[in-house]
Amino acid sequence: MKKCCNDFLMEQFGDTSVVNEIYEEYAKSMSEKITEGEAALNSEDWTELEHMAHAVKGNALAVGDNDVANLAIALRNAAKLTDKNESSLLMEKLKELAKEI
Repeated sequence: MKKCCNDFLMEQFGDTSVVNEIYEEYAKSMSEKITEGEAALNSEDWTELEHMAHAVKGNALAVGDNDVANLAIALRNAAKLTDKNESSLLMEKLKELAKEI
């Protein structure tokens, strides 16, 4: 578990079992969202990519993962602009950060 997330969640809940359960759900959700994002990017479905990035941002903020949240905000903005190059670059960075989860 990322230290930033552990610290944030422990401050919020103070219970290791609850923190672990929340973080496991976050990790599972992130994996699913990465798959959705790749599919949206490959089909150039900018609306779906924007929705995926918005969901990732919210999930990341809920567990205190500000690095992922900030990257998701940038990805959402790139999707709004239908910028395939920037979206592809940001998606790759998001996949790298997701490996740490």
